[in-house]
Amino acid sequence: MEFPTEFSIKVVGAFDSDLEALIVAVVRQNNVDIELTKITSRQSSGGKYTSFTVTLTAESQEQLDNIYRALSGNEQVLMVL
Repeated sequence: MEFPTEFSIKVVGAFDSDLEALIVAVVRQNNVDIELTKITSRQSSGGKYTSFTVTLTAESQEQLDNIYRALSGNEQVLMVL
């Protein structure tokens, strides 16, 4: 992969959690311009889960790895793809 590059991350968690705020905080902590980041969400058909797709401009593999580790290590997050 060549950097910088546009990259999408999907994050799944329980519907009632404050997952979007967590995602925004993690992205900001990793020096990604949140104003240039696109976040979309979708609720599961049963209503128990929400998935967020975050499209951001990654500056390095290390930056992506740090975002993945921070999100997947949080108890609100069920899955990061």
